[in-house]
Amino acid sequence: MTDRRNLVLGLMAGMSGLAALSQAAEAQATVSDSEAQAAIDSFPEAVFSGDPAKVDQVLAPEFQLLRSDGKSNDKVSYPGALPKHKERPATSELKVTGHGSVLVTIYSIKTDQTIGGQPVQSISPRLSVFRKEGDRWLISAHANFAQIG
Repeated sequence: MTDRRNLVLGLMAGMSGLAALSQAAEAQATVSDSEAQAAIDSFPEAVFSGDPAKVDQVLAPEFQLLRSDGKSNDKVSYPGALPKHKERPATSELKVTGHGSVLVTIYSIKTDQTIGGQPVQSISPRLSVFRKEGDRWLISAHANFAQIG
């Protein structure tokens, strides 16, 4: 009886493990790399334009930005504090997780920009969180780890 009970418990544990792995794989697969790249590109493209109205279109109402120097912005203040770019930013080393309407991205970005008149480290890691609203990905949170100055 004990062997049978252990076999049943083992099978149940194995099935639970398979279900958890299946859910994890599904969570990873809900957003393609190309869709994630398009979401990421929409943010620096809007910022590169220098047009606060274009930037406003990609920001979620709950948007928060944190810079390496500890300064932060929200949706209201960020369009008035845009960095100045000399060339279009380029992203690389994309890592994506997502599920349903949430997309979390880690990537490196190469920029030639200034923030508040200070030069910014040219290649640096970023963390951006997006949420889908209709057919668009809006950026909810962004961490910029580039050294300023």
